[in-house]
Amino acid sequence: MSFLDEVPQDWTRPELNVLRDLFVQAYRRPAAAEDLADASGLVPGTYPERENMRLTWTALIKVMGNQGRLRVLVQNAAADPGAASYQPRFEEMLLDRPAVPPPQQPASGDWWQGESPAVAGRLQLERLMERRSRLIDIELAEEVVAAARSVAKLSLFFGSEPGYGTGFLIGPDQLLTNHHNVMHESYGPATRVVAEFDYDQGVHSSPLWRQAGTDHIVSDEADDWAVLTLEAPVDRSPLRLGTPFDIATNDLVVIIQHPLGAFKQFALEPLAVRHVDEARIQYVADTQHGSSGSPVFNSKMHVIALHQAEAEVQVTVDGRAETVWRNQGIHIARIMRGLRAHGLGFSGHGEDRDD
Repeated sequence: MSFLDEVPQDWTRPELNVLRDLFVQAYRRPAAAEDLADASGLVPGTYPERENMRLTWTALIKVMGNQGRLRVLVQNAAADPGAASYQPRFEEMLLDRPAVPPPQQPASGDWWQGESPAVAGRLQLERLMERRSRLIDIELAEEVVAAARSVAKLSLFFGSEPGYGTGFLIGPDQLLTNHHNVMHESYGPATRVVAEFDYDQGVHSSPLWRQAGTDHIVSDEADDWAVLTLEAPVDRSPLRLGTPFDIATNDLVVIIQHPLGAFKQFALEPLAVRHVDEARIQYVADTQHGSSGSPVFNSKMHVIALHQAEAEVQVTVDGRAETVWRNQGIHIARIMRGLRAHGLGFSGHGEDRDD
């Protein structure tokens, strides 16, 4: 039975959490959510408004499931032009086995870097951060568009189990992504990977995609990176790794990604960086499941990190303890050392150049 028709719902299934996050992204306002629910046959007077949209959508999915209207709700979202970025993902959720991101258990050791190692036990993969608006030099927009051509949605298969993630070119036929994207904790290593470079809302006469080999994936579990070799080179510019500039608190970051396996998007966040050391960089910029493996750039569009995970941090604001969320990437200098150690070539910026 599909998770859409299952009553009572089993929220340990990743499909329900992925569906909830899709709705949060696609319908961020209460009125839009209520209109969709009404059009899908919600019993009048049962709309479960909560204090934020994440809680509202969790409750609404439960209500629609109990009323036998959850499948209709997803069908209507898949047909809604107002949710164009997420229509293909809503369509996938109607399948018996929709793609979900590979799970990741918190790693052991000192991979977590931040204010308190104790928060490592509460790590999850992604978290949507609060949005900000700042004025940015217009030249950055052109550079983001150019770099985006080298970022791909990864459709991952572990036998019959589908998944998704993000990766980017570091050579004509090589993609960098996360180790946890290609090694499933339950199903083992990926058996098939397809990289789609033009998975966006643009018009492409011949969208670029390649299969990647899975027999000889080079990876490092401790630093959570993996390199995939494509079946044939692509005529796109590999992203150059590293930066000759310092990385400091309050630096801007750009993350080009496929959140929730949806069309290509990017987060641009000024004043984003919160913590830097030789192993990890933490920042407040939007990501979601599926963003793992994305390139994290600075204001010069130099790749400074490989996006990996999110973490819960307790801070004191006006004398009160509050929970904030930070996203985390592996410092690209650390990954560059690992690539060199495995004999893998790449191009770097300035002092990190390795042609």
